[in-house]
Amino acid sequence: MRKKKVLFFVEAMGGGVFTYITNLANGLSEDFDVYVAYAVRKQTPINYKDYFNKNVHLIKVNSFTRQISIHDIKAFFEIKKICKNVNPDIIHLHSSKAGVLGRWAFNGKNIPVFYTPHGYSFLMSNINPFKKKLYRFVEFIHNWREYPHFDKWGMNCLLKAR
Repeated sequence: MRKKKVLFFVEAMGGGVFTYITNLANGLSEDFDVYVAYAVRKQTPINYKDYFNKNVHLIKVNSFTRQISIHDIKAFFEIKKICKNVNPDIIHLHSSKAGVLGRWAFNGKNIPVFYTPHGYSFLMSNINPFKKKLYRFVEFIHNWREYPHFDKWGMNCLLKAR
């Protein structure tokens, strides 16, 4: 029997999100076939691949950028292509950028989609008021349906029920 596949999308691969992803991916990799589609930031450790178990599949998303830009259109199609190639049983989105693009790209009907923001862009104190309102609006319109967060236990329960 094949292991169920979990695909993480992570744009913010640094700081606390990096620690969370490495711990979660490594913990799940014993029971699941784990894929991490990611982008590198200044905060990403140089030897980041060494933090992951050897059986965790790492896929670099070349078009992921921190700032909102034309690259987001490329990233949208890139993450759809990655998903098609991996053919996961679960998609788990991490951070605001991956959360927005992933919620556009995947509707959760064919593959369960989970979203963990780790921090909301509109709560940042170093951005102008217009951007704060824009980020809040984007989160608001993407919460038309619930994208729950699941830990290893929750994912196991969901996959056993499918």
